[in-house]
Amino acid sequence: MDDLPEHRDTPRTPPRSGTVGEDVLRVHALVGTDNPRPKCGAGEGEPVDEWLRAVNYPDCR
Repeated sequence: MDDLPEHRDTPRTPPRSGTVGEDVLRVHALVGTDNPRPKCGAGEGEPVDEWLRAVNYPDCR
């Protein structure tokens, strides 16, 4: 198995996603490490909950 590409040995991290405030239907892509925020800039000042869900908000795709 020495002929496998090197990237197969590297663990993959799923993209981070989450919801903002009380809206649990729109799932945003999150950026940042210490305080992840939506990629699109939504929810200024609102809490973000991180989920393992597919991003469904068009501005974050």
